[in-house]
Amino acid sequence: MAKNILVTGGSGYIGSHTVLQLLNGGYSAVVVDNLDNSSAVSLERVKKLAGQNGDRLSFHQVDLRDRPALEKIFSETKFDAVIHFAGLKAVEKAERELNWK
Repeated sequence: MAKNILVTGGSGYIGSHTVLQLLNGGYSAVVVDNLDNSSAVSLERVKKLAGQNGDRLSFHQVDLRDRPALEKIFSETKFDAVIHFAGLKAVEKAERELNWK
């Protein structure tokens, strides 16, 4: 059985390239991304490029600050590793209202 890797920000440039390598390396990739500065189209392309391996990719459009949604994902899947790429790349987006809890 393939090891499950959680990739936050997995639909971005670096994340999507990493996801493709993980799939082709025999891993299962679970992507969590809010699509704030990326697109789910990149993951459709990754699935296509990965061929049969693309079946081991799942995507959740979730913001990392949404604790109940993350708890649901973690309750459904045991992860062997986490690769964290999520972040805001534009200063304007990073300067907007912060949601600290």
